[in-house]
This record gives sequence, structure tokens and C-alpha cells, in this order.
Amino acid sequence: MSDHPEPHEDPFAGMPEELRRMMEQLGGSGLFAQIQSMLTGAGSGPVNWDLARQAAIQVAAEGDRAATDEERERATEALRIAEHWLDDSSLPAPPDGGRLLVGSRQEWANAAIDGMRPLVEPVARASTKAMGDLAQDQLQDEDMTRQLDAMGLGGLLGGLGGMDLSSMLQPMGAMLTGMQAGQVIGQLARQLLGQYELGLPTAGRATAVTIPVNVEEAFGDWDLDPMEVALALALHEAAHRRLYHAVPWLEAHLHGLIAQFANGTQVDAEKLQELSRGMMGIDPSDPQAMQDALQRAGDFRIEPTPEQRRVLERIQGVLALVSAWARSAVARVAAGRLPGLDRIDEVLRRRRATKGSGEELLAQLLGLDLRPEDETIGERFVAAVEEAHGPEGLQRALAHPENLPDRDELVDPDSWLQRMAAGEDVPDDASSLFDGLGDAPVERSADERRAEREDDDEA
Repeated sequence: MSDHPEPHEDPFAGMPEELRRMMEQLGGSGLFAQIQSMLTGAGSGPVNWDLARQAAIQVAAEGDRAATDEERERATEALRIAEHWLDDSSLPAPPDGGRLLVGSRQEWANAAIDGMRPLVEPVARASTKAMGDLAQDQLQDEDMTRQLDAMGLGGLLGGLGGMDLSSMLQPMGAMLTGMQAGQVIGQLARQLLGQYELGLPTAGRATAVTIPVNVEEAFGDWDLDPMEVALALALHEAAHRRLYHAVPWLEAHLHGLIAQFANGTQVDAEKLQELSRGMMGIDPSDPQAMQDALQRAGDFRIEPTPEQRRVLERIQGVLALVSAWARSAVARVAAGRLPGLDRIDEVLRRRRATKGSGEELLAQLLGLDLRPEDETIGERFVAAVEEAHGPEGLQRALAHPENLPDRDELVDPDSWLQRMAAGEDVPDDASSLFDGLGDAPVERSADERRAEREDDDEA
């Protein structure tokens, strides 16, 4: 029986025969096993999500605890009341009751893996491509050559000349991005109170979330009624859920903007390659090795280009509008019902004013800073529209993607109100108006039209 994987599992399929034999001879040193594991365990996508899940849960585990029965019952009752109160608001009703997750940090991190994919994967593809392009251009990398010479494998790089290194390096890029994504998600799990605190869904949009251990840390020193806190947080979760779940295109629109942002990603490929070298051979079951790898992954930073910053402004604008609208609806339905609402809102306002470590990492590792520099622009816009047309006036903004206010209109709500009054539903990216229209028609000359008329008369 052969010690090597079956042909369909062979990570070195397609290598030149001489190079393949050289790699197979490395089995005794353990390098073959490490490379084989890396190449076969990452899957075919741009992110090794199995590794991301392990890293996220490890980061989230610090100071974590399970929710108590009392906390679960309180959160469930709070969401039921919140939905009842919001039925009297201007927010659209969701198509179903959804579900509630009352869990630990680790439970949230595990659930958030799927919700974070649309944020992470587009940027991961750009990073992996940059690393592959660099490797293809620098087959004679001096550091790598010295390492291989020391191992008696000086001819290894020569054998790689005819190979597609971008494809070979994809698993390495997926592993690196998996570590980075896991660190982001794990830190967010230690920070967030619910799934919509970032402004956009971090799990299925029908799901409301509360993380009691984080709620206790945030409100423990404020001498507030736990049920009032639970009601206020449930109102915020339910208000956001109504907007995202009842307006299906909203989440897709944001994901489209994020993909557009990712397409412009420019990565410092040399720094990325240096970081990736240090990621080889990580044992996910070794906590210290994982911690060291997380620290190295956290040192890498992507800086948005000027074009990306323009796209980022559009993302931030949509999130500012949605969050401000949700807060406005909550304030209206909770008025007179929650005596401690002002102090609860003060805690939440302070949280919004300061980026948590998870948000900092998201901005650092993906270049995605989801908070605008001036978050009050959303609140001022909502107040101006409600003053002009009442709470229902905001529904026009989410009637169609083309109705969304752009950055200038958020700052100057009157300009958006004038556009809506004129019926000019112009998208923030006007080029989208021409998608799918095909080639422009060719206009015939006057002579051609006259000849055609003469042919018709003769017929």
C-alpha cells in the first residue's frame, strides 16, 4: 500500500516529475506533511474558514461564559415586546418572526462565520492574487533561495519555472486570511452586544442576537434595570432586522459595494509574502502557536486607495442612514415606556463614539472602516426628512437602490428632498443605469431612409 495520497488527493499533481520526486523525498523531515496538509485542508475558496473558525473561537473564549436561563428568558420576552411596539412604527414589517440567538461569545463567533463571508472573501481574493503575482515574478527570491540551499534543495525554484504559482499559493493565502478573519470575528465576539451593532448583518438577517456576557460588561456599572436594558437592545436588534429583512435588496446592495471596494484593493505583496512564510507549519491545536500566528496576522494592514475611499463613503452612508432610522424609530416607540432609556442611550452613544478592537481590526486587515467620520450625518438626515414628510417619508429612501442618498445628499438633506420631489431617481453610481442595455442603435442616414421609402412604394 502506498504511503502517498490517491491521485485525486495528490497536492503535487501537475508538478514536473523531477521536482515531484524531490518533494516526495521530504516526507521524513515533516515538510512534505506540512505542505500537503496546507494544500489539501484549505478548500477551494479564498479563505480557510475551518482555520478561521478555530481562531475565532479561541480568541472569543477569553472571559466567556454561557447565558443563564434567566438571561435567555429575559431576552426572549424583550424581543417579543419589542416587535409588538415596533408594529406601531413606520418601519416595514418583516416577512416572518425570525429567530433569537442568546449565546456566548463563542456561539456568536461560530454563527457569524457565514455572515462575515461577504465582507472577507472579496478582499481575500485580491490579497491572494497579489501574493501569487509577486511569487510568479520573483522565482529567484534571495531569502527563499538561501533557505533551500541550506536544505540541499537549491534546484527547487528552477523546477517551479513553468508552474502557475498563483494556484499553488492560493491555499497559503487562504490560510493567512483565515487567521486574519478568525482574529477579527473573535475580537468582535468580545465586543458586540448584538448582531446589528456594526450597522449591517453579521449573521442571517432574520436573526436577532444578544451576547449576555458583553451586555453585563457594558451596563454592569450603570445601576439599570436589566429588563429595561434587554428591551432597549431588543428594540435596536428588531428595528435593524425589519429594515434588512423586509428590504431584501438592501443587504445585497451593501455586499455589491463591498465587492466593488475589494476589486480596487492594492496589497503590499512583499509584506504579505513575508508574513505568509511565517504561517507555514502552524499547529491549530497548539494555543501558543495559534496566538503567535494571530499576532503576526494582526500586524498586516491594507490601506484603501482614493477610489476605494469613495466607495467606502457610499458604504458608510448607507449604514449611517439605516442605523439612524432604526434609532429614531426606537426612540419614538420607547418614549414614556422605559424610564432608564436616556441612560441606556448614553451607554450606546459612547460605544458608537469609540471603535472597539474588533472594528479596528476589521479596518486594519480589510481596509473596511464601516463608521463615517461624522456619524451624526445620518441622524440629521433622518430628522430633516421626518420633519418634512413625517416618519413615513423615509420609506422613499429604501423604495429602490436608486433612491438612496449619496454622501452629499446626506450632508444636505434638502438636495435629496428636492430630487425626490422632482421624481429624479438617480443612482449614486449612474453607470448602473446602462447595464444590460446592449450596444447603442445605429442611426440610418437620410439617403438610406429615402431609399427604403421608395422600395416600399414600388412594392
